[in-house]
Amino acid sequence: MLKQLDFVVWDTLCAALGIEMIAVVLRTWIHPGAAFGFEGTTLTALAGLLVAVVGAYLCGLDDQAQLLDRGAVVIRGLGVGVVASLSMLVVSHAIWFQGLGRTALVLSGLTVTAALVGWRLVYARFIKQGPRVPVAVLGDGAVERRFAKALGALTHTRIEVVGLLHDDGGPGRRLGFREPARPQSDTVPRAYDTVPPLPVLGRLCDAAEILPARGVQWAIVLDTTPVDDRRVEALSALQAAGVRISTAGTVWMDAARRLPLDLMDARWVLSAFEQIDRPTERRLKRCLDLMVAIPGLLVLAAMWPLLWLAVRIDSPGPMLFGQQRVGHRGRTFELHKIRTMTYQPEGAPAKWAGKNDARVTRLGYWLRRTRLDELPQLFNVLRGEMSLVGPRPEQPAIVEELQKQIAFFDYRHLVKPGITGWAQIHQGYAASVEASAIKLSYDLYYVGRHGFTMDLDIMMRTFFVMVARIGSR
Repeated sequence: MLKQLDFVVWDTLCAALGIEMIAVVLRTWIHPGAAFGFEGTTLTALAGLLVAVVGAYLCGLDDQAQLLDRGAVVIRGLGVGVVASLSMLVVSHAIWFQGLGRTALVLSGLTVTAALVGWRLVYARFIKQGPRVPVAVLGDGAVERRFAKALGALTHTRIEVVGLLHDDGGPGRRLGFREPARPQSDTVPRAYDTVPPLPVLGRLCDAAEILPARGVQWAIVLDTTPVDDRRVEALSALQAAGVRISTAGTVWMDAARRLPLDLMDARWVLSAFEQIDRPTERRLKRCLDLMVAIPGLLVLAAMWPLLWLAVRIDSPGPMLFGQQRVGHRGRTFELHKIRTMTYQPEGAPAKWAGKNDARVTRLGYWLRRTRLDELPQLFNVLRGEMSLVGPRPEQPAIVEELQKQIAFFDYRHLVKPGITGWAQIHQGYAASVEASAIKLSYDLYYVGRHGFTMDLDIMMRTFFVMVARIGSR
């Protein structure tokens, strides 16, 4: 699979080639002698290239799971192409006080779109119809079978699970204090329910002979598999035979970019979070929080009189809304927001906000759309109760309910809650137990892999989510 940096490199190469090809066409046939392209109008061309690459990144065109959705790829690529051509127009006006001609403007936008979309459609076809990467799952228990079928159901990878290997030692004893999470009810079909049963290729002790003979150079072992001398010997023999061995957690998180809650138990969670406490990353994260929170609060202070007047005119009640939320390590704190709903008396029961919620005021609707109602949470960030990026904090009553129905829900409190997060940019708002379980799978992915660069990534993508109005209930 391509990684995010691969997408950036390919976008840069293809967009730069497209812009220069249009420059050659314009200089040779349409406007002979005109200055255009990286040689004649370097800053203008670089502006278009930068906007094209950054725009593709922000709008999610580097998400491998979306590549097979041709319609979404074309629409987003067209939007990026339009913005790139407009940026070239603005830069050319600012430098030479003369904009690009209409022909150059239209051709630039179309070429950037074709460059970004074209190679993605070719790569998507390669994923769908190209050669497969055969893998085998070590073990044939119920969890191993579920994982193998779920991995085979991911259509945006070239992985093909060819079979399982019988483990004579059996699945081993599970930890007793938690059962594997089931985020969906039994009446809701899972994507991997349609995958046919996988064959058992042989015994684990014979894997070093069976897999190379079948052309399988990649084996996956579940993180929850108990380690003993017999299994270590079998895995060592596989590695000596040139077979790559990966853990199921790493493979799944790289492919799906979230944790598989219905395929894991407590041992999987513990192994996924073994490096969660990294002092350097924690200090960098805090510095980033302060660098954004302090200027943001100054902006809020400048807007405060106008916001106060608008809220008071729109509906009776205080401007600020305070509510108890569950934060880092289960500690509660008071979260601050600009009130966007009709005033609720203190002690009102906790309730999820629904789509087209009748409690939202007219002004509140626009404050939520623009996310201006979230600005007072920068005060929580300044106090260290929240971070800019992290799982969204929930009310204590809702947390108590979800902990009863979704295993490992309390693990999301291992990091500070955030104003935005990995779940917000991928799923949006959750207003049910089922949606909260899916959201938790993204939250736990962030908990296990969070860092300074990932926070920057999420903050940049949040802008596109705000423009697309995802999760603003």
